Amino acid sequence: MTMADDRRPKETTVSIIDALRGQQAQLRRLLAQEALIAIATRPDLFEIESQVAELKRLLTELDRVIKGHLKRGE
Repeated sequence: MTMADDRRPKETTVSIIDALRGQQAQLRRLLAQEALIAIATRPDLFEIESQVAELKRLLTELDRVIKGHLKRGE
């Protein structure tokens, strides 16, 4: 394995962490826009709710994968 190969997993891990932090920051900005949510139409609110449900599903799946890898590493 070359030195470049050794760095790649760390760089990938940092990219994943940075992406998750970026998503978290974006969600915080959306929450700060509560006034926009308050004036959204019912169809828009249902779509927002649907998107939030999908995000929860994906986060649960990601959490399961991470826990599986942690458990295998014990």
